[in-house]
Amino acid sequence: MHGSRSMRSAVAAAGALALFLVAATATAEPPPCSEWFPDFNCERSGRFEGFQKPIVAPYLFEDPFIVTGLYPYYVYHDFPGRSAMQGGDASVAAVQARLAVTDRFSIFANKDGFVWKRPGNPLLDDTQGFLNLAGGIKYAFAQDRDAESPWIVSGILRFEAPTGSTDTYQGYGDGMVLPSIAGAWGHGDLHLVGDFGAQVPFDTNQQSTSLFWHVYADYTVAERFQPFVQFSGLHWVESGDGDIPIQLKGGGELSLDTVQQALGTGAFEGADVMNLGSRNVNGLDLVTAALGAHVPITEHVTFSFAYERPISHHKGIFQQRVTTSVALEF
Repeated sequence: MHGSRSMRSAVAAAGALALFLVAATATAEPPPCSEWFPDFNCERSGRFEGFQKPIVAPYLFEDPFIVTGLYPYYVYHDFPGRSAMQGGDASVAAVQARLAVTDRFSIFANKDGFVWKRPGNPLLDDTQGFLNLAGGIKYAFAQDRDAESPWIVSGILRFEAPTGSTDTYQGYGDGMVLPSIAGAWGHGDLHLVGDFGAQVPFDTNQQSTSLFWHVYADYTVAERFQPFVQFSGLHWVESGDGDIPIQLKGGGELSLDTVQQALGTGAFEGADVMNLGSRNVNGLDLVTAALGAHVPITEHVTFSFAYERPISHHKGIFQQRVTTSVALEF
């Protein structure tokens, strides 16, 4: 009899404990999201819903979103026949990386990669080598991701170090700083992104100083297809000294300024990838237009491609370009 009462008491206690645990589980709130590395801890991406990363001019165009991800690139670039390259092409393979430290602050590496250059000019050798390294920090000054028309504005500061191969016209000067501001706005299936910034070398004699801007728009026409258009511009405000050495096939070298005068190409710069420090480029503008599309494969993986051509009178060494990328974002 005594044992029966003990058994009933134990069962009642266990039942009461189970009911308490069920009630506690039902009413308990989930643990608060960590302030640090939110893309890993908060089950959310810093990129607002529906927005994609612009891929055209990837070394200059840094969008405003605070995200974590890896971004492999492959770029194929044609040189104009009436340039110092006299036709030919170049290819670049690279990987960008970004890390959201908080929901407003991120660090990133946006310029690296390996380039294969194959100029049509018979005096110039085919060469290959690494590009300069560049990266920086980004801070979102203001944002509202939950609004009917979400928006964000961020400030960006980058530094490019002269670490690249001189065979690919990299590695010259003392490096440069690239301050910029970027913003994004969306409404429904329409998404707009833009930026404005500058390339300011520490050695203004050896390298040129320029301003840059980008305007991008995409529209979601299907779950896995977002076509986009982008306009990109470069305006050179100060020239270099034109003394960068140009290696010739079979040995020997000439200064860039001598080559430009001998070939009658006029002044030109290295578009959005190289700073050649050319003389007499101040006041020149290079404007390009691009068409492309994003193809979301999964929630975290998107394939993108674009075709780009110059639309300004001045083309420099820019004939046409194809850019492809895969975004792997958390």
